[in-house]
Amino acid sequence: MRFFVIGLAHTKTVDPINDPSFAGCAYTAKAWYLCRMLTERGHEVYHIGNEGSNPICTRQLNVGNPEQWTARYGGRRPTDFFDCSDNDYTASFYNQARKTVQHSGGEAFSSIVCLPFGQSQRLAVEGLSQLVVESGIGYGNAFADFRVYESYAWLHHDMGRLLGLWEGDVWDWAVIPSAKDVDVWGPAVPTAQKENYFMCVCRLNADKGVGDACAAARTLGIPIKIVGQGNPEPFLAPGVEYIPPVAQKDLVPLLCKARGLFSYSHYPEPFGNIAVEAGLCGCPVITTDWGVYPETVVQCKTGFRCRSPEHLLAAAQSVDTIDPFVCRAWTEANYGLERVGRMYEEYFFHVSRGVRARKTVDLGWLNTDYSTLEARS
Repeated sequence: MRFFVIGLAHTKTVDPINDPSFAGCAYTAKAWYLCRMLTERGHEVYHIGNEGSNPICTRQLNVGNPEQWTARYGGRRPTDFFDCSDNDYTASFYNQARKTVQHSGGEAFSSIVCLPFGQSQRLAVEGLSQLVVESGIGYGNAFADFRVYESYAWLHHDMGRLLGLWEGDVWDWAVIPSAKDVDVWGPAVPTAQKENYFMCVCRLNADKGVGDACAAARTLGIPIKIVGQGNPEPFLAPGVEYIPPVAQKDLVPLLCKARGLFSYSHYPEPFGNIAVEAGLCGCPVITTDWGVYPETVVQCKTGFRCRSPEHLLAAAQSVDTIDPFVCRAWTEANYGLERVGRMYEEYFFHVSRGVRARKTVDLGWLNTDYSTLEARS
C-alpha cells in the first residue's frame, strides 16, 4: 500500500526519543511513529514535511521554506507552548503539501493520505481524490469520513455530544492508541530501589491537575518533580522541583526511579501519552477516572484512578503496592509498535476495501492483552 503522511507545519518530524530538537509535540510523534510502523511493515511511505525532518520512510518530501520556518518558529524556547495557529506559512506549507500529493500520488484512490493533526491540516487535502484518514484524533473538530481516534472516550465524545450519532453507525471510525517504542522506555525498577519522589509531566496548566499533584505531595511530605511547557511559578513551593522540558530519553531515568506519576487531567483526556510512557518505566500512575484513563490504567494493577481528593491522597500513599513489572508488562503488550502497527494495517485494509485485493481479515486486531496483570517481581 502507498501512504502519504503529512507532517505539521509548525514542527519538524524528528525522532521523539533521541533528537534534542524534539520538544514534546504529541502529534509530531504520531507522524514519526506512523511512518516508522508502516515502513517497517513493508509499505510505501512518503512523508511530506519541513526540511530537517527525518522519519523512517520510503522518501522524505520537503515542502515549505526553511528560512521562513526559522523566522517564525526557530526562536521557540523549550518552555514555550507550540504556536499552532493558522498563518501565511501554514497556508503555504499545506498548499504545497496538497500539490505534492497530486504530483506523486498516482491514479485516483491509489493512495491513502494520513493527517496526524486533523482540522489544522485540512487545506492539504482539499479536492484530493486520494482516500484521506485522520490518523490520530485527540482534538476537536475532526472532519474526515475516515477516522482513527486515540481512545474510545474520545470516539464516543464525538459520536454523542458533538454529532448526536446515538446509533453508533460509523463503520469507518476506529480506535487505535498511540504507539511507543518499548525498547527505549524502562527498564522497570523494583519498588525497593525507587527513590522518594513523585513526577508530574505535562503542560503546566491548572486543567492538567498540576496543582492537585503538588498539593498531594506536599501533604504527604514527599518531593515532586514537575516537567513541562509553560510557567511553573504558580506551582512552586517547598518540595516542588521544576525541570524544563527535556528529550524523552532524559525522562526515562526520572520515571524509572519515581515512586509514582500524577497524570490528573480535569477534562476528558483523549490519550495522555505520559501515563503510558510511565507504565513502560514501571512507574505507577495516579489519574482521574474519566477520559482515556479507564482504558490505559488498570485499577490497583498499574495505578489508581481517583474521583476525590481523598482518593488522590490514598492512591499516593498506596503506590508501593503496585508491581512495577506488571506496569511494564501491561503497557509493553498493549502499546508497543508491533501491536499498534498491526492495528493500523488492519484498519487501512478495511477502509481501502474495493480498491485493492483484501488480505485475510485479522479479527484479533482489537484484542487487549490482560494476561500480563499477574505480579512478576
